Amino acid sequence: MYKVLFNRHIGPNPDSFLLPEPVLDVGDYGAISTKGLTSGHQGCTGCGMVTGTNQLLRALKLTGKHVVASIGTGCNEVITTQNTSCWGDVSVDHNNFPNTAATLSGNIAALKALAQAGAVSPKSTVNVGIAGDGGSYDIGLQALLAWIARGEDGVYVCLNNQAYMNTGIQGSGATPYGTNTSTTPFGKVIRGNQRTQQYILDLALAAGASYVAAACPLLHRDLMIKAQKAAAIEGPCVLEFYSVCPEGWKSDTDVFHEITELALETRSWILYEAERERSSNTVLFTLNYAPKKYLAISEYLKLQERFSGMRDFPEMVERAQEIIEARWFFWKPVLEANGIEWKEEARAS
Repeated sequence: MYKVLFNRHIGPNPDSFLLPEPVLDVGDYGAISTKGLTSGHQGCTGCGMVTGTNQLLRALKLTGKHVVASIGTGCNEVITTQNTSCWGDVSVDHNNFPNTAATLSGNIAALKALAQAGAVSPKSTVNVGIAGDGGSYDIGLQALLAWIARGEDGVYVCLNNQAYMNTGIQGSGATPYGTNTSTTPFGKVIRGNQRTQQYILDLALAAGASYVAAACPLLHRDLMIKAQKAAAIEGPCVLEFYSVCPEGWKSDTDVFHEITELALETRSWILYEAERERSSNTVLFTLNYAPKKYLAISEYLKLQERFSGMRDFPEMVERAQEIIEARWFFWKPVLEANGIEWKEEARAS
């Protein structure tokens, strides 16, 4: 499918072999005022999606380009629909569940036509599509993969809160194993979601994306670097943001930081990026964060009542741990190259 290379460096990475120069780190811009979503949105208290969107918009605006955003049905659309002024100077359209990437493609074509007519500068805008995991993994997947196949320049962002939070907390392709949702209830016979979650960045990379990256708003410097790289790299680029949802995860509204940190330390969410060199079809993977101490998945489950059922079944917790270990094993060469001893000690407890 493609050749795999690993970047020995671990951490935020402004460099790219697809760009002539590194992108600027956030602090390198100096005291430049930028805004993401402004007042007027109706996001829930403790929502990670709002924070991630803010950081995305701020990072893209720092490049000096005008942001043109296609927003798919989901929480991000609903909380901004009644007062679209909260997007500020972003040109934004709201669209249906399945067609975020298709509308993104239409915006790209429209701006290309305007540039050919001399109405806008070809390099003055950055085109972005934003949708949730339901609108990306499931309902909008066909449009997303078709957009990638067309090879268009643009950025697609999946705000992953791991279920359909806007329509009743139904399970999606991104819902973790054992989760209690309205369509995967935890009962005596079937104990929550029995499927292993999918990984949309794997799908996007296999489909031919130029650049993919996983980020979280807790490490805003890493997220904003990735957003700027995606805006600068030619071809389709896909970002996925970890988005805490107190309503759907049944967590307190003031533990956004704690839950996100536990996701990183348990490796439930891995920060990484991958970029494709098309002439040789080689993909360079970079690990952006390695925990100093691996915590067991049981620590991550404690703050979220959506996992309250599976916490009582050690075999389910062990299964969740095995899923994490299997995915983390991919990074063994990078850890060993950095002198980090490979351990498989984070067991369910």
